[in-house]
Amino acid sequence: MSADPAATRPSVVVIDDSTVIRGGFATVHPGLDVVATYANVEDFEAARVDCDVVVLDLLLRGPQGVESTATKQGRAAIRALRSLGHRVCLYTDERRALVLALCLRAGASGVVHKSDPPEVAVRAVQDIRDGQVVVTQSLVGLTELLDRRGAALALSPRQRQVISARARGRHWGDIAAELYITEGVAREHYQAACAKLRDYLQHTSAGDIELAFGVGPGDLLEED
Repeated sequence: MSADPAATRPSVVVIDDSTVIRGGFATVHPGLDVVATYANVEDFEAARVDCDVVVLDLLLRGPQGVESTATKQGRAAIRALRSLGHRVCLYTDERRALVLALCLRAGASGVVHKSDPPEVAVRAVQDIRDGQVVVTQSLVGLTELLDRRGAALALSPRQRQVISARARGRHWGDIAAELYITEGVAREHYQAACAKLRDYLQHTSAGDIELAFGVGPGDLLEED
């Protein structure tokens, strides 16, 4: 009998400028197989290490803690990694929904916050390895907001109900009981809605996404 894919540890590369995170990530996340760590994207590109998922810090800084113009970061780093065929999970303190939405548009498959419990990060990386989309609580609310504003998300009525409940922090058991469905089915509706959000973001201009947030062109100070 073959092993359950979910029980197989995903292989990951961690790209983070913090020596503490690089040194301790494997210990804190034993459910992941950390095959290598790097302080910047360029070193990883040169090494050509294979992995299931790249865990990427959104903001990489130089050795003295100063942002380095020579280091790919943010959306430029995501695009570089995606061009090499890698799935990207952001590992960040960033919580601005617009910034995270534009990162998904650039090709990231999901977002995990550094303050999240380790099991959340492990589950997110497993899902991303398996081709799913992982979004933060703030982006769940964004999905609901964009849908209300008429964005072409094509959510089904059940997907709207699940997204609305998750945006308000409802637990899976409560959602399932209220909608008379199983938790597994509720998660399937949620995942389908998340995939539609990423598809929308990837096919909508950055300007239109900013407009949906009420942000003018150039107001968001983020490299392209």
